Amino acid sequence: MRTYVRVIFNSEGADPQEVTRVMRDLGFEESMGMHDFVYKWKNRASIEEVLGLISTMHARIKGLHLNYEVTTIA
Repeated sequence: MRTYVRVIFNSEGADPQEVTRVMRDLGFEESMGMHDFVYKWKNRASIEEVLGLISTMHARIKGLHLNYEVTTIA
């Protein structure tokens, strides 16, 4: 199971390297292609667990002036 995040940067926002550090700290890996980051779940996650991860990510990137899109595939 994987959760993918596509980030839309803002020229007035955080540097992409700073965003990458934050995402790595959360357990995401960089990804090439349609999505910028991927979280690889060790086991099948519940909706609550996915929402918890995204809520944590949302709080950590708050103030970085980013938009993002999340896709989770079981």
